Amino acid sequence: MMIQGKKSSWLSYTAFILVILVAALSVIFSFVPAPFNLTVPFYIGILLVIILSLIALFRRHEKKILAVCNLILAFLVLGLKGVFFFTDFFLL
Repeated sequence: MMIQGKKSSWLSYTAFILVILVAALSVIFSFVPAPFNLTVPFYIGILLVIILSLIALFRRHEKKILAVCNLILAFLVLGLKGVFFFTDFFLL
């Protein structure tokens, strides 16, 4: 019987692509006015990234490094969005 190594699954890759998309769209739409409010889709996207990363983190036959990176990026993007909202709210 051959022992297979751990691999990253579609959960990790989907979460990674989603966190990059959410971060890029929040930066793009901070400079370009959007025709609609993007607050709710931003938080839904971050919540999906956190859920997918936690599921990938607790799976047995999966590499943990990409799931941990996704969680770190999600919380970093969420924190930066909070800092920008806080400074924008009190500086105006």
